Amino acid sequence: MRLTILSVTIATVFVWAQDPSSADPKQRAKAARAFAKAGAPGAEKLKPLLSDNDVNVRRAAVDALVVIGGQQTLEPLTYSLTDGDGEVQRMAAIGLVNFYLPGYYQTGWKGRLKRGADTVLDRFRSVDEPVVPDYVTARPEIVAALGKVTAESTSMDGRAAAARALGVLRAREAGDQLLTALLTKNTAVLYEVLTAFEKIRNPDVAPRLFYMLRDPDERVQVAAIQTVSVLGNKEANPPLREAWERTKSDRVRRALLEAMAMLPDESNRPLFEKYLLDQDEMMRAGAAEGLGRLGKTEDRARMETLWEGERKIRPRLSLAFALVALGRREVEPLSPLQYLINTLNHASYKGVAKGFLKDLAPNTTVRYSLHSALLQANREEKLGLIDILGEKGGKDSVEPLETLSKDPDAVVAGESVRALRTLRSRLK
Repeated sequence: MRLTILSVTIATVFVWAQDPSSADPKQRAKAARAFAKAGAPGAEKLKPLLSDNDVNVRRAAVDALVVIGGQQTLEPLTYSLTDGDGEVQRMAAIGLVNFYLPGYYQTGWKGRLKRGADTVLDRFRSVDEPVVPDYVTARPEIVAALGKVTAESTSMDGRAAAARALGVLRAREAGDQLLTALLTKNTAVLYEVLTAFEKIRNPDVAPRLFYMLRDPDERVQVAAIQTVSVLGNKEANPPLREAWERTKSDRVRRALLEAMAMLPDESNRPLFEKYLLDQDEMMRAGAAEGLGRLGKTEDRARMETLWEGERKIRPRLSLAFALVALGRREVEPLSPLQYLINTLNHASYKGVAKGFLKDLAPNTTVRYSLHSALLQANREEKLGLIDILGEKGGKDSVEPLETLSKDPDAVVAGESVRALRTLRSRLK
């Protein structure tokens, strides 16, 4: 106990030894970084430095607030979103999200911003990307401040970070500001805005994005195609078919076929039939998924034959999805549903498997099969199924999740508790 008190005292003395009022901006920045070591008491001391005339001091101050974390940092971090510096805005956005999604500062924010503008979005990647649980709601003033940065900041980095934050927070109220941000034509901002719409999942936004299906930048066009499909608005089928007729790009056609597969419409059947045996495995995958979503039981026998003969993982996963959608709901060795569950162990394809299982889980029979599968599942499969049931389960999923909340594996138990909270919030 004495050592702990002594350590705190030494840290406090070190912090107060810094001079936040020094004429030297380097000393003020050093003081800001030192305040982070004081924990919660340091947050109040940092507030004056957020208005410092030296940008490096302001950056150091907002970075210290992110490190401190906690509710006492929400107001000063929201204030820092009004800063004219993009780096300050970026760090403030990260800090605000980190409050609602602990761990985001350490890992969650890095992925897409580091991948940058050369990356094409993947609807299955978003399955494992950070997003707050359904029961978490950000303060309206924080959403408004992030929306203002997204729509109006002169810094494209600031806009991108704020748009990403709005997506992670599922900030449906910021839809207009996100749409305004699309006018910038900055590729990094466009990607973050489109990703945000995917996470918010408001199908009414889809028609406002149809014009982007004709974007001359192929990367942006593909990203828009994916977002429109994920939003689930079937009004997108005619503009998607129009885009199909216009394009000569194989890459765009793969995205379009997969998008139309996501939005079941019998008018798309001729395309699915044409590409079901295509040499391109991604085209086969999109066609199989599309036929599965059309839900015609007469397609099942053909899917069975193709399932037995397919050797590539991606189209095999789509065929497994199609067969489950068309009635194969049993969990037993070598069954399509068991194949999807087993693929939760595969680092490269677990996102695809989880995405398909989430789409299948609302079916009561499938859900009962998933409950049964939990009894024999390994750790990775349990974690995947827990997440699926939290997001897509029904009242019948409460009992199996409660059982897993007592699992001897602390990670499995903790994720089960989180999933139960998400599920109960949805069922209200």
